[in-house]
Amino acid sequence: MHFISTKARVKGFFEGDSIVLGPSAIGAKSLIGRNVIVGYPVRRKVQDFSFSKGFSIEELDWTSAGAKIGNNCIIRSGTVIYEKVVIGDWVETGHNVLIREGCTVGNRTRIGSSAQLDGTVNIGKSVSIQSNAYLPHLTVIEDDVFIAPNVVFTNDLYPPSGRRTGVVVGKGAVIGANACIVAPARIGEGSVVGAGSLVTKDVPAGMVVLGAPAKPYITKSEYNTRKTRWEKGAKGT
Repeated sequence: MHFISTKARVKGFFEGDSIVLGPSAIGAKSLIGRNVIVGYPVRRKVQDFSFSKGFSIEELDWTSAGAKIGNNCIIRSGTVIYEKVVIGDWVETGHNVLIREGCTVGNRTRIGSSAQLDGTVNIGKSVSIQSNAYLPHLTVIEDDVFIAPNVVFTNDLYPPSGRRTGVVVGKGAVIGANACIVAPARIGEGSVVGAGSLVTKDVPAGMVVLGAPAKPYITKSEYNTRKTRWEKGAKGT
């Protein structure tokens, strides 16, 4: 199905069939892949549908508050973007990405295939979120952060409870593959979380932690030294 709301403002291009609902805006030179949905309504609105005459795309369109996608974006096939999402310029998604209502995504951020922004998540500029990462409601990612594949953030210290609290990741931090960050931990600016680590406490700025539970390992300065040696092919990393 290809459906573009009469309320939408589209300046970009489509690869094939997609759905754009409500007063959504798609910026100039943005490419929308096949089977993308933009402006999908929140659960409450869908539950309120009567469906007396079966499914109606017009009913979805009527209730959607729309979403905003900036200029020069690439939204790849299978991505679902809920209403009240704001995406900046030069943003890319992989395939089958989920971005829930109220999320904000800064300029030049990349979100890998099958990643989920599952609630109101705030993403800064020039962030790299790799495939299969899971970021729940109230997660905050500041500028220039790198999040490796399969990283999981939490937002409930005693699940399932009625209280949610988010993880905050400071500017320039690096989160290694398969790490789990337990809220309400804060990941300090410029810090590094090693692959497979379980973070249950705040990570100081400029520190490298690893393990389960994660503990300080080396400083960011030492990390950068080892990184440079690795990139040059030197041994002893």
